[in-house]
This record gives sequence, structure tokens and C-alpha cells, in this order.
Amino acid sequence: MFKAFFSAPHRVMFALGALQSLLAVLFWAADLGGRYAGLYGAPAWALPGIWLHGALMLFGLFPPFIFGFLMTALPKWVSAPALTRGQYLPAFALLAGGWLLFWGGLLAAPLAVSGMVVASLGWLWGLVALARAVTWPQPRGFAPDRSHAYALLAALGLGLVALWAYAWGLAVIAGDGVRAGIELGLWGCLLPVFFIVSHRMLPFFTAAVLKNYTIYRPMPLLWLVLACFLGHALLALAGWHGALWLPDAVAAAVVIHFSWKWQLRRSLAVPMLAMIHGATVWLGLGLVLYACQGLALALGGSFGGLAPLHAISIGYFVSMLLGMVTRVTLGHSGRPINAGDQTTWPLFWLFQSVPLLRIAGEFLPLSGPFNLQWLASLAWLLVFALWVRRHGAMYLRPRPDGQPG
Repeated sequence: MFKAFFSAPHRVMFALGALQSLLAVLFWAADLGGRYAGLYGAPAWALPGIWLHGALMLFGLFPPFIFGFLMTALPKWVSAPALTRGQYLPAFALLAGGWLLFWGGLLAAPLAVSGMVVASLGWLWGLVALARAVTWPQPRGFAPDRSHAYALLAALGLGLVALWAYAWGLAVIAGDGVRAGIELGLWGCLLPVFFIVSHRMLPFFTAAVLKNYTIYRPMPLLWLVLACFLGHALLALAGWHGALWLPDAVAAAVVIHFSWKWQLRRSLAVPMLAMIHGATVWLGLGLVLYACQGLALALGGSFGGLAPLHAISIGYFVSMLLGMVTRVTLGHSGRPINAGDQTTWPLFWLFQSVPLLRIAGEFLPLSGPFNLQWLASLAWLLVFALWVRRHGAMYLRPRPDGQPG
């Protein structure tokens, strides 16, 4: 069992991400049940609950999935050898050990900070391993396109800086450090990583399934979207919130354009494909909400609260995870990818209730057991418990076709 578990990077990293997807939201559901639903006294954590929540969602939940996917796919993109165990297992061990320490930080703040520092070493190890793959020497006259790969490395580098900033903020109880970690972690790392992968893989997957499909992947528009993301982060850090609407509106227009050109409507005929197309709709919606919020701030008002954030962080990120991680899990375990049509497709639709409930909670603040934020966390737990029950054991078992990996 353990031999199979450690035999491929996606196995160990996805297993860690799946565990974190349950623990992080279980923690937050417990916190919301006391603070917002009023079912019991609010839990007393060693650090502000919202700071712990931010650390877990930005740096503890998504990165294991990201590293699992990139350590599997990125070497293939650049025609480099697959990563060795010596490259991916230390990264996994440091990430897992770091977040195990962090959980102790719920009761003792120094453990949370120490855990993030250890996790950052795993992040750094993984980043170096990926960089070595991207810079792998190629035969003379053969030059694979490494544009997406280099962009991903830059985003992961910013994510590491964001992780350090957040850890510093927790260590000295500095809101500025936490805020810098949030802005850089979201706009400098997670959003770029997810959109770069979407830009690289979504047309490729679609062309493999739909007939008469033309791959649409213009690089200048990708750079424009990434520049808008980075512009948002820099403007937010500088405190120029009244100007945020401009990069957000531009990014929203380009993302909606991409979704149209990638033929969302045709993808609906193939469930495993429709998931990643549907996730991109959430990105466009989230950016539109951010643009509206920024415009309201420029006019001296307010709009939406955390609705734009959760349209992207839950609607886009997690919907994309359900599609991409299921696809890799099935494909690299020797199972047909369309097996997800009957299992993950219903869960994908059930999960759409989570961002909808969370966004509605910004406009409809109900109390008690009807609090929408708390209900959203319960819906998340239900979906991921069912997903892990279906796919979790695949990380522990050898491939049924006898192939390595």
C-alpha cells in the first residue's frame, strides 16, 4: 500500500490536499457555528480565527493540489524527465509536517508560525524541483514552448513570498503582514496559477474531445490578464482601492472572452470537460463583482463585502479542482476518465451550492442554524467527504492496469 502511495507525486500531494480540504473547512465550520450560527460559545483560538482561516485556505489547501498537478504535468509540457522521489517526497514531507504543526497552532500561536515556516521549506523544495525540470537541457534544435512553465514558476515564487509575509504577520501579530500575504497569495500566486493552467490545458482537453474544435490560446491576452492580477495586488497593497476597478474590469472582459472562444456551450455535452469550463464562468463572474466593488469604492460607497472573493476562491478554484484533480486521479490510476461522469459530475453540481450560499450570505445575513456562511461550510464538507470516499483509496492502491505511477 505505502509503496503505491509514494510512487507518484500526484498520489501524495492530492492525498494531502484532500485531507486539508476536509480539516480546513471542518475547523471553519466549527468556528462559524459559534460565531455566526450561535449554536455554542465562539471557540477561543490562539490567533484570530479569520487569520487562521486565511492561512489554511490560501497556503494549506490549494498548494498541495497545485504541486501534485504540476509535478505530474509540467515536466511533460517541457519534455523533461519525470520527477524522482528525491524531488517530490521531501517537498511532500515538509508540507505535511508543516501543516501538522500548524494545527497545533490553534491552541499555541508559535506552532502555527513554525508550521508555516516548515511548510514554506516544502514549497521551496517543490519550486526548485519544478525549476530544474523547466530548465532541463534539450537536444540541439529542439525547443519546447516553456512560456506557461516560466509563468507558473514566477507565480509560485510570489506565493512563497506571500507565505513568508503571512507567517511574519502571525508571528508579530501584524495586520499588514497578513494583508500582504493575502493580496500576494491570491492575486500574485493562486489566481495566476489557476488561470495559467486553464489557458494551457482547457483548450487542449477540449480539442481532444470535441470535433472541429480550434485551439484558442493567444499568449498576449494571457499576459494581459496576469498583468491585471498583479496590478490589483500592487494597487491594494498601496491602498489605492479606488483604482482597483480598472484592472479587474479588463481582466473580467478578457476572461469572459476566453470562456466564449473556448466554447462553453459545446462542453456541456461532456461532463468531465464541462466542469473546467464551468469553473471559468465563476472566474469571470468573480472579476465582474470585483470590478463593481472597486467602482463603488471609487464613488465613495461599498458593494458586495467578501462576495467577489468567494466567487473566485470557492466558485472558480474549487470547481476547477474537482474537474482537474478527478481527471488526473482517474487517468493516472489506470481508470477511464469518463468514469467521473457518473461520480464527480453530480458532486460538481452539488458543490455549486457552496459558492452560491456563501455569496448570498453577504447580502442576506441570517442568524442561528440558517446562517448561510455556516451552511455553505457544511455543504463543502458533504461534497468533499463524498469525493474522498470515492477517490481517496485510489492514492493507496496500485494501478489496476499494472503500469507504474
